[in-house]
Amino acid sequence: MKLRAGVVLFILLAKAAAWAASAEESLYRRAVANVIGARFEASGTLEVAQGKQVKVVLRHVVSDGRRTWIEVIQPAELRGQRWLIVDRDGGPDKIWHFDPKTRKVAELPEEQWRQPWLGSNLVLADFLLPDADGYTFELGGEENVGGETFTVIRLAPKQKEKDRYGVRVYSIDPRTPRLVRGLFFDQQGRAVARWVVERTEQRGSEWFPAQQRFIDLATQKSSVFTLVDFKYGAPPGTQEFEPSGLSASPTPRKQ
Repeated sequence: MKLRAGVVLFILLAKAAAWAASAEESLYRRAVANVIGARFEASGTLEVAQGKQVKVVLRHVVSDGRRTWIEVIQPAELRGQRWLIVDRDGGPDKIWHFDPKTRKVAELPEEQWRQPWLGSNLVLADFLLPDADGYTFELGGEENVGGETFTVIRLAPKQKEKDRYGVRVYSIDPRTPRLVRGLFFDQQGRAVARWVVERTEQRGSEWFPAQQRFIDLATQKSSVFTLVDFKYGAPPGTQEFEPSGLSASPTPRKQ
C-alpha cells in the first residue's frame, strides 16, 4: 500500500515533535540527576523581611531521593527547629518538622509546605524539584544572559489541581546541565514568582544552588538563601536523614 506525500510528511513531523519533547524532558532529567549526591553540610543564611536574617545549618544527601536536613541556629527564639525534606522522583515527597519545645517530630501536611518559611517568601515546597513524570515538556527557545546561552523549557502539570503552579518555565545551562532560573505562573496564566540561582556549588559535573533568590512578583519582595562553607563527609548513618534522627542531638561539624 502506498502512502500519499502529505501523510508521509505528517508522520515525519509527528516523529520530530515526539523527539523534541523527549529531548527537553531528557535535558531536565539530567539537570535534576546532576544535583550533588555526596553528603555535605553547609552554613546557611536566609534573608527575611525588614532586613532580618535567620542562620541555619543545612545537610544534604541523595539516598532514596534527595534528602535535605535543616536546623535553625539563630535567632534564639527559633533555635533548634529542624526539618527533613525528602524529594523523591517517581515516589511521594515527604516533609517532617521537629519542635524543640515539645521534642516531637511530626509529618507536615502538604498545605503547610506552601506557607511562608521562617518569615520569608520562600516556602518548604521550594526545596522540592518537580518530578518529571508529572509534567509535559515544551521547548521555550533560548535566552542569552551575560554572553551565555541557556535552553528554556516549559513544564505543564498533568494534574493541574495538585500543582502549586499552572506552568513552570526553567532556564537550563545545557553544558552541565543545571537549572539556573525559573519563572512560575498561576492557574490563570499570571506570572507570580521568579527563582534565580545567583551562585552555584559545583563538584565535578554536579551542582547545588549555593545562593538562590525567590521573588514574589506581586510585591517585588525577594528572599535570598545563601549557603557557604560546604563540607563533604561520609555516607549517612542508619538514623541520620530519617525522621527519627530529627530529635537526636546535633552532630558536630567535621573540620
